[in-house]
Amino acid sequence: MNLSLYNRRKQEIIAYCLLILTMVIWGGTWPLGRWLVSVEVGGATIPPFMIAVIRYFLAIICFILILKFKEGSLNWEFAKENWKILTIMGLLSVTIYQSGYLLGEIFTAASDASIMVATNAIWVVILSSTFLKTEFFTWKKAIGAILAFIAVILVVGFSPNVAVSNRILGDVLILIGAFAYATYTVISRFFLNKTKSKPESYQPSSIWIMNWVSFFGFLTTTPIALIISPEFLNPIEYISIPPRVWIGIAYLAFLSTMGAYTFYLEGVKRLSASRAAIFQALVPLFGVLFSAIFLQENFDIFIYPISLALVILGITLVNLEKRDKLNYTQKE
Repeated sequence: MNLSLYNRRKQEIIAYCLLILTMVIWGGTWPLGRWLVSVEVGGATIPPFMIAVIRYFLAIICFILILKFKEGSLNWEFAKENWKILTIMGLLSVTIYQSGYLLGEIFTAASDASIMVATNAIWVVILSSTFLKTEFFTWKKAIGAILAFIAVILVVGFSPNVAVSNRILGDVLILIGAFAYATYTVISRFFLNKTKSKPESYQPSSIWIMNWVSFFGFLTTTPIALIISPEFLNPIEYISIPPRVWIGIAYLAFLSTMGAYTFYLEGVKRLSASRAAIFQALVPLFGVLFSAIFLQENFDIFIYPISLALVILGITLVNLEKRDKLNYTQKE
């Protein structure tokens, strides 16, 4: 084995380890979210919107430090020029998605939620094919979308975890969150395509987008949180937050938002975006497994494996389409 092949294999192995670690962390957010927001499951907690506000306040501090270190500037002038689209992206990916995620997990099982949110990849395909000129709807994407929808029907109709307050409402909220995040993803692609068409202007990096989208999302979420829970206008109120809630928020802010995102980008650097995207199919798998282990949720030996297989196959088909197109382009 020559040295270049050895180095390439080594980089691929590192990428696989980083990506699997990322999916483990993201998979863990689903049982953690249920444990964090449900009084019946975890105990005393705080309103979901305040959890989101504190999470992104902490994450933004980290994003600012990293962005300043990596790029030397926050490029806030470019953010000011594009504040409208960044606000829309923040509203979708932070305010609405976090509402669906945290409120949904109050009412439904974490296992159901982790599978339902995986449909995000399918919503992205449908929306991209509809609104972006660079994306096309093909038979592979169509089959992938159909498989994911069948999985949703199975989970909604036959989930073994029925001992929850309102499973249908929770599942619907999770789907709304998934759709909001998919819309954010498509708009972010539109935004990047627009900036690439102007090479003379600043070309935003992934960390820059995450920083400013999180910032504007924080700005749109905070007023809602404080209107619902005005007692948190008093700084002393934060002292009374249960320690377990701080632990959960720390996981979401630092390990999930910052750590896993960094691992994912490092994995993408060593592989490609299309190959790395397939690993996202592992998130619902880990979500269901961790929910069964840590929350003692029921694991149906037929419904969940079949649903997971359908979702994973659907996401794989969608991303294989991207790889086929990439390979064809390279041959040309």
